[in-house]
Amino acid sequence: MNQNLKLFATDMDGTFLRNDHSYNHKKLAEVIKKIQDRNLLFAASSGRSLLGLIEVFSEYKDQMAFVAENGGVVAYKGEILFAKDLTVAQTQELIDDLQEMPFSPKNDYLISGLKGAYYPEGISKEYLTHAKLYYPNCQLYHRLDEIDDKLLKVTTNFPEDHVRDCEQWITDRLSFVRATTTGFTSIDIVPNGISKASGLAHLLAHFNWLPENLAVFGDQMNDLEMFEYAGSSFAVSNAAPEILELADKVILSNDEDAVLVEIENILNEE
Repeated sequence: MNQNLKLFATDMDGTFLRNDHSYNHKKLAEVIKKIQDRNLLFAASSGRSLLGLIEVFSEYKDQMAFVAENGGVVAYKGEILFAKDLTVAQTQELIDDLQEMPFSPKNDYLISGLKGAYYPEGISKEYLTHAKLYYPNCQLYHRLDEIDDKLLKVTTNFPEDHVRDCEQWITDRLSFVRATTTGFTSIDIVPNGISKASGLAHLLAHFNWLPENLAVFGDQMNDLEMFEYAGSSFAVSNAAPEILELADKVILSNDEDAVLVEIENILNEE
């Protein structure tokens, strides 16, 4: 295998997870054992919350690392290595602007934290039901200053045809955040300077590793920065065109266990 590679970091939805949100537990256990035998590391790098990632990988949470909230939280073996939050005032300004902007989501948004996710009164049942698939411990909030948690990001949806325009509108409007597309209609709004690349940089620094030691796997535009940052990048065949073009290699689709198959191939190389 490439002797430089030490950290294998994968996006979740559309990349590691199949379209039904499942994955091959048996193969992951085999791959993690091979990774550990070589003193390497497997990580999830996702827009999902830390709680959500730990829920998905409950059997392996002490054998891997987590870059959650699109880089806003980095954790390893139960320790938070890095967490960047928004102030109450910043979060309130962001929410106020969401109400007034073109294609406003109104009350269909979540505030994600370390302990849970928080939704406002007036949220639609449809949006909340969908959000609960990705965010454990969703709670109703009335006032931001009553939330006893770090306010890590705001996530919301926009019409698919206008997602990129809305992403740009938010980033241009508020200097303290950046918006990033996480799927067809979903946008995460994180503190400015935060990306999966910045999160992975914190994880690499913890081990005194370099970007050339990093292999990343992804499919969407919120993977762009980590593709540009990593020594090796792999796009699943179902990835967005921009990601396919940027990748060092295009691999199988997410429904074919592409990430695990490719990592196993890399580890088996002489």
